[in-house]
Amino acid sequence: MEPERWQNVERIYHSALKIEARQRGPYLVRACADDHALRAEVESLLKYAERPAKFFEKPALEVVARSLAKDLSAQDGNKTDNDQTGNDKTDGDKTDNDKTDKMIGARIAQYRLVEKLGEGGMGDVYRAVRADNQFEKQVAIKLVRQGLDTEFVDSRLRKERQILAGFEHENIARLLDGGTTEEGHPYFVMELVEGQPLDEYCDEHKLGVSARIELFQKVCSAVQYAHQRLVVHRDIKPSNILVAADGVPKLLDFGIATILSPETYSPDNAPTMTAMGMMTPQFASPEQLRGEVITTATDVYSLGVVLYKLLTGHSPYRQSNTSTYDLAHAICDVEPEKPSTIVGLSKQVASAPRKDSTRDSPKSTPEWISRHRSTNPDKLRGILSGDLDHILLKALRKEPQRRYASAQDFAEDLRSYTLGLPVSARSGTFSYRSGKFIRRNKLSLSLTAVFALVVLAGGLAIIREARIARTQQARAEQRFNDVRQLAHSLLFDIHDSIQDLPGSTTARKILVGRALQYLDSLSKDSSDTPDLERELATAYERVGDVQGNPYYANLGDTAGALASYRKALRVRLDLGRNQSGSFDDQAALAAIYVKLGFALRATNNFPDALDALKKAYTITEKLTADRKDNPQAQETLAGTSFAIALCVDDMGDLPGAVEYFRKSAAIREAITGGAPAFQAQTQTKLAGVYGYLAGVVKMQGDLDSALSLQSKAHDILDRQVKSNPQNARLQQYLLENEYWTGFYLAEKGLPAQALPHYRIALAGYEKLSSADAHDALAMRYLGKCYMSIGRALAADGQAAQGVQSARQAVRILETLVAADHADTNFKPSDLAYARSAVAEAYSRLAEQPGVPKTSKIDDWREARSWYQQSLDTWLQLRQKAPLPSSDVKEPDKNAAAIAQCDAALAGLNAGSR
Repeated sequence: MEPERWQNVERIYHSALKIEARQRGPYLVRACADDHALRAEVESLLKYAERPAKFFEKPALEVVARSLAKDLSAQDGNKTDNDQTGNDKTDGDKTDNDKTDKMIGARIAQYRLVEKLGEGGMGDVYRAVRADNQFEKQVAIKLVRQGLDTEFVDSRLRKERQILAGFEHENIARLLDGGTTEEGHPYFVMELVEGQPLDEYCDEHKLGVSARIELFQKVCSAVQYAHQRLVVHRDIKPSNILVAADGVPKLLDFGIATILSPETYSPDNAPTMTAMGMMTPQFASPEQLRGEVITTATDVYSLGVVLYKLLTGHSPYRQSNTSTYDLAHAICDVEPEKPSTIVGLSKQVASAPRKDSTRDSPKSTPEWISRHRSTNPDKLRGILSGDLDHILLKALRKEPQRRYASAQDFAEDLRSYTLGLPVSARSGTFSYRSGKFIRRNKLSLSLTAVFALVVLAGGLAIIREARIARTQQARAEQRFNDVRQLAHSLLFDIHDSIQDLPGSTTARKILVGRALQYLDSLSKDSSDTPDLERELATAYERVGDVQGNPYYANLGDTAGALASYRKALRVRLDLGRNQSGSFDDQAALAAIYVKLGFALRATNNFPDALDALKKAYTITEKLTADRKDNPQAQETLAGTSFAIALCVDDMGDLPGAVEYFRKSAAIREAITGGAPAFQAQTQTKLAGVYGYLAGVVKMQGDLDSALSLQSKAHDILDRQVKSNPQNARLQQYLLENEYWTGFYLAEKGLPAQALPHYRIALAGYEKLSSADAHDALAMRYLGKCYMSIGRALAADGQAAQGVQSARQAVRILETLVAADHADTNFKPSDLAYARSAVAEAYSRLAEQPGVPKTSKIDDWREARSWYQQSLDTWLQLRQKAPLPSSDVKEPDKNAAAIAQCDAALAGLNAGSR
């Protein structure tokens, strides 16, 4: 539509709104004359303006500008805002719906649906109970809304489930389970949050301003947690924040959340960032309504609207009706009222003519609002004026870059307000800061007033010096926070977004190197700040993980990982002592002991590794003793048992390894209820336990059990890869499973059955290594695949082809040795095994019937030469460190094979004389 025509539409529309409905027809005839299209556009807007604004499926200004009344009518559904119990229906409505809802009584996995709790734009939420008689438990189940069987809806629900799977925060509703219905639609199971929407809870309990702010800060913590994982909620509002009876708020409904990526910030991609623009407009940001790029600032704006409503009882914008157009116009173009002003104008706002049913509501009066905040109208205006005015208006700025940089910064300014400290939302003038100081120290300043007069002249000079010192301190604090945020961004934002992408190794090395420099500079100034020390320890752990944790996509720097883990351990030990054994600090201390143990194990320092792991186990056992029903706590204990099992296996204690592996598996099976859908991470770890346990029982000679365990692990990993095909780490795990399945079949004397598994693994590792030439783990397994295929071919009567495959393995593994990949992603012992594989293939070639004597002699000599190379490698490794129990007999095996070659050669040479 041309701008001039739209201006004409807008002018006539607003004029029509001001007159009674029965007079609008004649007015439009006069105003539009013969322009029937113009009249139709205005009438469509008037018709839509009569409807309460629920949510948009397109950016609001675009909708209004195009006047697509038909599309708008179709899109303005009866969306209920709540995921669980805070829905908008009356009890009677809910009962009626339950009577007609075909899903009531249906069974989803081990749960039975008993009541609908709410319905959103895409999903329905039901109360459900366990139906398998294992134990009593009520949960909330979200599944595709009836009648919306579309690929888009399924995709959104799967995305929400994936987002929640990675979350573990006390103020975010936890994901408990998930899967797919018989019809092929995704569902997920959440903890049941029985509570009230945030605003209703605050009003019913008549919470004062300070108590409301304290509750709101916990919501900010949940949002910040999501932002650190690159998730923007996009629909934050009171009804999506339920407060339980114990006063703990829970953030719900990530149904329209988006995951940020580096491309999100590209102007070229801006038009596609809204993902259908679904939102609740009363709490939506200007950029959401305009269809612009979504960032974490979008949630900061919505948080601002939520807090504004909590403190004032009103929307930031005075409106005479609920017209969609007027609402969008106000949010995008009208500056919000000061909170202290709007509570002062409450009578006027309440008495203004409105077109909805709330015009006579007593809840809009100053008396009602202030009474439910445990104060009176004059005091409430006084409380809101000043700092809170500035804080809220900063959060509600139209330009995203002018709001708070993060939800954490928003909460921190509120914390400063509650402590009487200066807030960043106000200019830091001397009069403002000194006023804050005086109000915090009224009594002591009164007692020293006389003395202050005496030293006034000297005080003026001190003030000048203090001002200079404050400026310098502010600069130092700003630099400190800049470095802190930069290190945090490098590790948690940028690195996490690329860690699972093939070909990202070089970029990750650069990021980790820079982050480590910043962390070392921060550590010098963090000793007196527990919160910063926690951040620092977490960051050092993340660096260690990326450098050399064998259970992450790491960079192969085990020495660097050890150094980073020890830095984190020193900080955790200090925190554990200073906090008198708080649960979180003790749990974090146990976790860093586990990571240190893994890194020590990677250097074959098994005694020190076991010592660290047993310290972790002792701490974890104490922490979980009274948390039998806490899945996260039990998962921690399972992980510690798993770590000890690995270490005692390395030390040759096979029964001990089986004991701890089975402990770990039993705990994780109990957490998941035996079903493969609790959490992606827990399931992956359970598959890992099965895989390692298979290796130990194989060492005990039970190949059938080993293959059975590999099959259970394969089922889990195959499902995960299909649901997340871009995850390179999961692909690695599944390929490892294929490799070891082939290995156990070969050990059982079934080389022909082993070959297909080896070849599946080979094809996958060739793809991964070609995508990232620096991926040492993929290169290592590529070599192992060629080696094992060579052995299987030779055992299956194809010795010549076996020689070629085993030689290819040696070439790959020698390349890794030359590149100095002496880390957890590559073991030099692999090269020793590969050389003996070549030797074994030559031996079988020499033993084939019908081979000329000269060829036999050549083959036995080749076999002897390769066995000798393998033996030399084993002897070199044994000089550096004791060999693991699985390898300790290999030197003797090679020596015996060399003797066999010598005997065969001696016999052939004797026969030729």
